[in-house]
Amino acid sequence: METSNAIECPCCGQPVPEAKFLADPTSNVITNGDKTVKMSTQQFKLARYLIEKFPNMATKEQIYDNVFMAANGEGPGLKIVDVIVCKVRPLLAEVDLVISTVWGKGYQLMETDRMNAMSIRDAGIRMRSPGSMHRWTPEDDEQLRYLASRKFNVSQCATVMRLPYMTIERHMKAIKAESLATAD
Repeated sequence: METSNAIECPCCGQPVPEAKFLADPTSNVITNGDKTVKMSTQQFKLARYLIEKFPNMATKEQIYDNVFMAANGEGPGLKIVDVIVCKVRPLLAEVDLVISTVWGKGYQLMETDRMNAMSIRDAGIRMRSPGSMHRWTPEDDEQLRYLASRKFNVSQCATVMRLPYMTIERHMKAIKAESLATAD
């Protein structure tokens, strides 16, 4: 059996052929073969659920019911999903996975290349403070054009630029319209 492309199981050390990612529930680690990340139990459960749903989207309610709901039907508030997703995003970026927000619906796990993953990880999880104002600058246009050329979607651009989704979406549409006008 050929195992040159196999990932080594973090649990038993045996090669697992044709696996891109492995999740070990005994130690709460996820690996892509090159990099391994350790998570808290809640973080791991959420990441594992998204990996199981991959490449499909999971609604917040599905994540809540399958990850945070106790056997007796009780659990923390639904907002816990958003909080843990924010904590898991930079960890999964270490193994080239990105949690993409499907606005108004839920979250979807996506594979990405190393550069995109590190850009998202470096952006971190903190957004601007409430009430702070940001004036759009030519440098913002330049950065958005660059990210769009790297095939970043609106959600990823918003994360990297630390700006609201709607702002990025509006400017992305303007940039696309401008490029169509210059192409004519």
